[in-house]
Amino acid sequence: MARKLAFMGVFAALVAVGTMFLRIPGPTGYYHLGDGMIYTAAILGGPLVGGLVGAVGSAAADMLGGYAVWAPWTLIIKGATGYVVGRLRGATLKQNLLAMLAGAVITIAGYAAATAIMYTPAAVVVEIYGNIGQTASGVVVALAAVSLLKRSFPGRWA
Repeated sequence: MARKLAFMGVFAALVAVGTMFLRIPGPTGYYHLGDGMIYTAAILGGPLVGGLVGAVGSAAADMLGGYAVWAPWTLIIKGATGYVVGRLRGATLKQNLLAMLAGAVITIAGYAAATAIMYTPAAVVVEIYGNIGQTASGVVVALAAVSLLKRSFPGRWA
């Protein structure tokens, strides 16, 4: 249990840093690499870990980075994303890609809905395109990170 808590703490921090470190401003928010850390945590740790890491790390980044108005949306959207990726993960690359695709759909749809409510439905198209790029970069980051961590520490993952 202590190992899992430490893993969640480290990955929640990595999500926050990945979200805040390389921040590219967009019309309705910003684009970042934090999704890659959410996907990595979910694939290695499962649904509970992925959900908590995604929710806490991403909402913390919004709060600390000046986007507090987005934090409630992010808590739910990224928590659901991490949970679903962890729930759908598998032993093969194909299974994990499909899990991350499902997570990306949640992120894209969730932020599209939030943008329509917070701004205007006209802003949704821009939000969708930005989130496609953001989630795609997250998949690339996660594939590399999962591969590296599994090779470096075999047999240590849930």
